[in-house]
Amino acid sequence: MKDTLRQSMGWLHTWCGLLFGWVLFGVLLTGSLAVFYTEMNLWTTPELRSPVAIGRERAVRIGRDYLTRIAPEARQWRIVIPTPREPVLRLVWTDQKGKATTHRLDPQTGARIPRDMDAGFFFMRYHYTLGIDRKASQLGFLIVGAAGLAMLVASISGVIIHKRIFRDFFVFRPSGSRQRAWMDAHNVFSVLPLPFHVMMAYTGLVLIYYAYIPAGVAMLNGGDTKAYQREAAQSRYVDVETPPGPPRRTVDLMPLVARAERAWGGGPAVNIYVSHPDRANAAVEIWRQRDDRIANFPDRVAFDGSDGRLLRVQVQRSHARETQAFLAGLHFIEWGGTAARWLYFLTGLCSAAMVAAGLVLFTEKRSRRAASAFETMASRITVAAVAGNMIACAAYLHGERMLPIEMTDRRATAASIYFLAWLACLIHAGLRPWSKGWSEQLRVGALLCVLLPAGTAFAGLPLPTTLARGDWIRAGADLTAIALGAALWLAARKIESRKAIAA
Repeated sequence: MKDTLRQSMGWLHTWCGLLFGWVLFGVLLTGSLAVFYTEMNLWTTPELRSPVAIGRERAVRIGRDYLTRIAPEARQWRIVIPTPREPVLRLVWTDQKGKATTHRLDPQTGARIPRDMDAGFFFMRYHYTLGIDRKASQLGFLIVGAAGLAMLVASISGVIIHKRIFRDFFVFRPSGSRQRAWMDAHNVFSVLPLPFHVMMAYTGLVLIYYAYIPAGVAMLNGGDTKAYQREAAQSRYVDVETPPGPPRRTVDLMPLVARAERAWGGGPAVNIYVSHPDRANAAVEIWRQRDDRIANFPDRVAFDGSDGRLLRVQVQRSHARETQAFLAGLHFIEWGGTAARWLYFLTGLCSAAMVAAGLVLFTEKRSRRAASAFETMASRITVAAVAGNMIACAAYLHGERMLPIEMTDRRATAASIYFLAWLACLIHAGLRPWSKGWSEQLRVGALLCVLLPAGTAFAGLPLPTTLARGDWIRAGADLTAIALGAALWLAARKIESRKAIAA
């Protein structure tokens, strides 16, 4: 019975891991990069100097003056107060037709930053939609959900088929046979961060449970997802549906920020929403920053915009909503500071390495016999899925730096660079021998990573300068790119040396 169960789980683990692993590697890699999405936005924006001294009152005043001048008839304003992690004043307004526009300003000078600062958000979008616009198609979103479920299944089945899980925690024999080395690598990257694998797969599914299990939405709200979210979250947002009232200046915002922070008991505010600004029926809702606790649902305080009268304080939610907010916080990692983000980044790379080692192991196990057409195809796809994804990510970052700021459809063009680079890697993997495809693509990826700091230097921010200024966001990004490039180069050399020994 045990052998039958283990054999069944082994079959499930192999094929579930293979068929979804090609997607999972890219999802896990971009998710790891998205841990630093805010820092990446700053890294690709040399126009904004960092670090800077941020005065919240001055930033809010600059933001309000800018919105009053640019969008006086807007239905809603949103002012995102700058933080040390995101030292930029982000302003969003929604017109009467519901279209949102975002501008970013230097919080010290008030000058508009011409870039859209989207580099990090691209990796975040790819992480859960494969870069496919959800408004146009749900396909990418559903594929990622299936891949997350497959990762959860593979983690559980992997525990069942392990005979020596505790031994595998400590054993790694890179000098053994190729199959044994890849098996050990897969085991180490699987067992060491196993709780992280399970937690991220599970919380990723819980985040948007209503989309993957739509029965509740269909039954309770007739398919209206937004209405379902409002009821499930037990939250009321500032009113933007009623028509604007007669003109009346909205009260000063910073005193309301101070009152909101006292109302929820400490912790800085980060978002200020103003509905029907400078109208008699204006309302102001202030949201708490989420970086001092795990729960992903921020406290909120609302005021009457015409006289500053307190309307409501929302600091408690249902137990179900608190649980979902806690699980979402575990996944989004807005808490814990730099140390927690580095832990998630490195552990996320371990997850990606686990998938990569498992994909390579599938080929290595079958390398001693004549490969079928499917196995040959799988080995080529694996090269592109792993090395090709790393090349595509680095190529995208180069494109973000090099594309003209004023370019029409710049965001779509930058995304196209990623997908075209990956397609080129897939074609290359299909044309070259398997081992040569690996070494050549890894070297290209290494070269692209090492050259990323050159783009920073070309923009006037070389690594010695950022280190001297204490600009650890840009300096850390440059150093990380160099380290990843060195790791890829060493991996390519290892593959070539093993091939020479085998020959």
